[in-house]
Amino acid sequence: MRLILVRHGESEWNRSSRYQGQADAPLSDLGIRQAEALGQRLALEKLDAIYASPLQRALRTAEAIARFHPHVPFTQDKALYEIHHGDWQGLLAKEVREQYPEGLDEWRMYPTRSQMPNGESFSNILKRTLNFRERMLQLHLNETVLVSTHDVVIKILIADALGMPMDRLNRIWVTNASISVLEYADALPFLVSLGEACHLGQLETVREKQESI
Repeated sequence: MRLILVRHGESEWNRSSRYQGQADAPLSDLGIRQAEALGQRLALEKLDAIYASPLQRALRTAEAIARFHPHVPFTQDKALYEIHHGDWQGLLAKEVREQYPEGLDEWRMYPTRSQMPNGESFSNILKRTLNFRERMLQLHLNETVLVSTHDVVIKILIADALGMPMDRLNRIWVTNASISVLEYADALPFLVSLGEACHLGQLETVREKQESI
């Protein structure tokens, strides 16, 4: 199986450096242009299936790609939701740093031990993400699958493929509207590309805006 992992285009809350988690922030104007560039970049890919998080920033990104693949099955899957940020959702990055400095440090350094106040546990997003991967291997073993999703889901899949400890998750960087590719041969994963963003050119979101996953 070839798994093409796409992070959604810039959202309005990315643009304002606001933590979003499972809040349904729309794509910004830049994010819409990023999604269009992503669609053009992937127009000639042979896709067998497209899966998207139902959150509109990921869903609209997937739809921009799907326009070039009108006959490819398109599925929304809640397993692809971003981690729920609990009380952090809606806060600016600087507000999280001011109000939850210890929790933020723990999330960055030891995410497996971290849980944002009233948010989703890492063990839960890990379980649903890896269960999604197993379903894909069962349904699409010899196929190419495009997945439009979020920062933490992509990082988990990459860390798992590389055999990395999950506490090193936040050492992986994937920019908005970037492409990462995993290939599974006899269920053994290989990382083929990470965070490819050449198609964005001047459309790439500045890194400081993306702390708000």
